[in-house]
Amino acid sequence: MKSLLLALALAALPAYAEAPLKWSVTLGSSGGTTGGGRSSIIRSSGDIVTEKWATANAPHDSEVTGYVNQEELDLLEKMVADPNLHKTNVSKPGNMSRFVQINYGVIKKTYTVEMNESFPEPVERLSREIARALSAAKQED
Repeated sequence: MKSLLLALALAALPAYAEAPLKWSVTLGSSGGTTGGGRSSIIRSSGDIVTEKWATANAPHDSEVTGYVNQEELDLLEKMVADPNLHKTNVSKPGNMSRFVQINYGVIKKTYTVEMNESFPEPVERLSREIARALSAAKQED
């Protein structure tokens, strides 16, 4: 019995050892005939995770593809903390859509627009900053 309890306790350790995720932002697009898509996630740790999926119901292939410097992270966190951002609501998906997703504490929001349309401010400003941070990011070797 003691060995079973010890094994369960040891199995739980990695979950507590990881730094908690404070926030993340995602910029992506999906739709078309298959519903497939691609997104880039910037985590508060600085990691960039790229996800791809072939169809709407397909599993997402994920990999860490780079990282964002601390200056960019600080700016993104400030933008994500803006209360005006969380008051904004938009969900106007089209055949091809682009989206911004925010996870900030208990706040989890997704903003979706047709591919050729702009998000309302301040979501559009955040979208541009995420794209800029992704372009300037250091790539994994």
